[in-house]
Amino acid sequence: MFKKKRIKVISCALAVALLLMGCGTSQNTEEAQSKYPKMKILLSTTVSEQSNATVVAKLFSEKIAERTDGNIEVAVYSSDQLSGGNMSKGVEMLTQGAIDCAFEPVDVLAVLDKKLLALSLPWTFESYDEAEECLNSTGGEFIREKLRAKNIETLGFIHNGFRQLTNSKHSVSSPEDIRNMKLRVPGGDVFMEFFKELGADPVSMSFSELFTALQQGTVDGQENGFDLITTNKFYEVQKYITSWNYSYGAFAMAFSSKTWESMNEETQKLFQETATEVCKIGCDNVENNEIEKKQETLDYGCEVNDLSEEQIQAFKDQLENYYTKMKKQYGSEACKAFGIEE
Repeated sequence: MFKKKRIKVISCALAVALLLMGCGTSQNTEEAQSKYPKMKILLSTTVSEQSNATVVAKLFSEKIAERTDGNIEVAVYSSDQLSGGNMSKGVEMLTQGAIDCAFEPVDVLAVLDKKLLALSLPWTFESYDEAEECLNSTGGEFIREKLRAKNIETLGFIHNGFRQLTNSKHSVSSPEDIRNMKLRVPGGDVFMEFFKELGADPVSMSFSELFTALQQGTVDGQENGFDLITTNKFYEVQKYITSWNYSYGAFAMAFSSKTWESMNEETQKLFQETATEVCKIGCDNVENNEIEKKQETLDYGCEVNDLSEEQIQAFKDQLENYYTKMKKQYGSEACKAFGIEE
């Protein structure tokens, strides 16, 4: 009799507990639905699945799904899939709201305002800490202001890395070594004029076309950070790497203003807080993994040439006219925002 009674008590307790758990889940779901209405966000990245920007985008997606109890889905599309591999078209679609959100290189977003290219002026920053500090202050505010005027809301930034030079022809350690070399650049005067001034032949093409162009010899080389050099396996078709940190690049996490303004305040707050969190992780990824990524190219058999300060100065000595022209073109406001001496 005692045992039966005890079993009944235990059964009742379990039933109540399960009921309470069910109520708790229901309450959590209802709370998430009231704070975060159901929606699907299309998030585009310019780079491949394995690249840092896409990895960070997927982390953002996971955290948003978890924190909204699945109410908000962030669908990540790499390699500019949503715009058919066309970077500029992807930016246009972002301004129109056809793409909700994107991790876009700032130098690509510069199709909307050329002054953003001032961020990439050669040898502006000496370290990632210096670049990150700029993006968290005057530089970031300048970018936000210019993009907001073009219907884009900026939530944060991650390093795209200091850009290195790769090619399939020969080692580069002096300005003479780069003459007549056909090099892919992302577009924009800051890159095109830089390499023209050094006697190279720069051409612009979408990132999605780059590996094939390198493989087929359509271009001799390209310039990107070690993260993109390794994750896109450029080292398989580029034997020579010049490590010279010539230009700093960043990705902006950008929302279409149309999408952003359609959200309630709670959703905007969640997206901003989550973006700040994952962007910090994205910056740390680049800094912490760069030595490992560089070693990966060496292990494959690439010849990596680390330029000394004296060797880099030889390049700078040929760029006086270039700097004068670029600073005038981008203006004092941009130069001041990015800490560039006029």
